[in-house]
Amino acid sequence: MKNGALYGHLHSSGGSAELGKLSSWKTRIRILLDASRGIEYLHNYAVPPIIHRDIKSSNILLDGDWVAKVSDFGLSLMGPEAEGGHLAVKAAGTMGYMDPEYYGLQQLTTKSDVYGFGVVMLEMLTGRRAIFREEPGGNPVSVVDYAAPAIAGGEVANVLDPRIAPPAGHEEEAVELVAYTAVHCVSLEGKDRPSMADVVMNLESALALCETSLHGSESSNSISVASSVD
Repeated sequence: MKNGALYGHLHSSGGSAELGKLSSWKTRIRILLDASRGIEYLHNYAVPPIIHRDIKSSNILLDGDWVAKVSDFGLSLMGPEAEGGHLAVKAAGTMGYMDPEYYGLQQLTTKSDVYGFGVVMLEMLTGRRAIFREEPGGNPVSVVDYAAPAIAGGEVANVLDPRIAPPAGHEEEAVELVAYTAVHCVSLEGKDRPSMADVVMNLESALALCETSLHGSESSNSISVASSVD
């Protein structure tokens, strides 16, 4: 892909000048939406259904138009025949993105991909790697442990990527919707996570908010996070 992997752009060593297209919240949300649609296709439309097993920012590639594509199916497996079922299989994937329930119980479901994508969403929001050190020589910290408590506590602004101007107006609503969706995606138990169809719906709503003029219709006073329990 012409523009390489999302990871390389998001975690460039330089400041905001090197972010390029990723210096816009709207673009980040659009890239997340593109990727989520790819994963939703694997889960709901591919025949047979496919579980990717290694969703991470380095496996999301960007073409010449900055459209995101999910890549690297080396660990992918055909999904369970029964809807809502699981596969009994040894845990595989990448540390920092791996579903803790899958890792602990060796039971793979589509919700394992949802967890990995939730980590990618948190990377996009915070600009932090899936596992990082807050200071040289410090202990490794997961982006889930870093961001999820603040987001759940209504302090989204405290963990946003400082290389981008703070969102305002409808864009602020959009970023909050993405943040709350991400927190649902990284719930410890798969049954508490949304389906990829719900994630797509929320990201579509978030992108629509970004495209709404700040002088347009009044925004809602509350944000609802679509989710379903399988």
